[in-house]
Amino acid sequence: MEHSVVVAPMVRGSELTYRMLLRAQGVVKLCYTPMMRAEKIVDAYNGVLSHEDCYLFLEDSCKEDTPLIVQLCGNNPDILHQATRAVVQQYKKTHQNNIYGVDLNLGCPQKCAREGSFGAYLAKKNPELAVKCVRAMKEALLGSNVSLSCKIRILDTTNATIDFAKQLQDAGCDFLTVHCRQKEDKHDSKPDLQCGRALVAALQIPVIINGAVISSQEDVDTTLKETNATTIMIARPFLSNHRLLKESNPAPACLAAEYLEYCGYYSPPSPLYIQKHLRWIFRRELDIKDFKNWRYHLWTFLARPYLQSLRQFREVVVLYITLSGCNMPEQLRDVPTPVTFSSIRHGSNKSTEDNDEESTALMNIFG
Repeated sequence: MEHSVVVAPMVRGSELTYRMLLRAQGVVKLCYTPMMRAEKIVDAYNGVLSHEDCYLFLEDSCKEDTPLIVQLCGNNPDILHQATRAVVQQYKKTHQNNIYGVDLNLGCPQKCAREGSFGAYLAKKNPELAVKCVRAMKEALLGSNVSLSCKIRILDTTNATIDFAKQLQDAGCDFLTVHCRQKEDKHDSKPDLQCGRALVAALQIPVIINGAVISSQEDVDTTLKETNATTIMIARPFLSNHRLLKESNPAPACLAAEYLEYCGYYSPPSPLYIQKHLRWIFRRELDIKDFKNWRYHLWTFLARPYLQSLRQFREVVVLYITLSGCNMPEQLRDVPTPVTFSSIRHGSNKSTEDNDEESTALMNIFG
């Protein structure tokens, strides 16, 4: 791996908008898409549009969005084989993007993975089937220059993790990402970097370390040294601060303004993506339990379903700036003021020359 830092696959977090914003920072090149369900990719490739993943597959990339790894999930080797072939062909045809790789998610610990028997649940309960899935995906990539990778979590012991990783390696996995926590661990628990170090030593393929506590470039360097890895994957820390490796504590309003600027360049699949990003950016500022404080009200307001347009989200950030007294970023100086909770909700600040094109652009093909 020639990349020291890569952007993790994040559900409603690593969409094209955010990938291009992170690429513009100049500190990352290789990015992952959000996780996509293999069966939905096959459906979309055959013209059946039934899920948000179909939009991610068909629309959420561009020629400049490279190098890129597309992450899939599933537990059916045949479907994963079809989905892998569809990804390679579709990205080249639609996005003129010769993708860097396809990744199999074997580490998701969420409820959807438990119910769908994929991710970390597949790896732990049926590792033999997981290996068959990897073989099927590798077969689909024969004759291409597209790599195959897997993302796992630590199993019950380091030895069990190494044994499973070696099976993935033998099945055709070109490089492996390990989230250095077990399926049951919380994101804020201490990562087992020594298990990551053991994997680096035991495998013949590159190992990417994920799950370390990262708040600066110094943390990246320390983690790489501690694990002997050459690459680290960053997820949540980038959601809170996309300038992370350059600036440790930028103003949240500036981060939000920069993200919303890129929403104008690369429309997100739906408003839910913008809501998630803004709530990550403003979490430390607004997520409080004082019900009488404006910060609490703005925090809950950000999750309201009537926030549908880019204009409304820009006004939300301006409202935060007004109430907090911080400086107005250049990107938001054209927003008409004053703004209030009510004006944002009902759109009363909308100019006569404005129209609903920006709102429509945020609605995906299923909206």
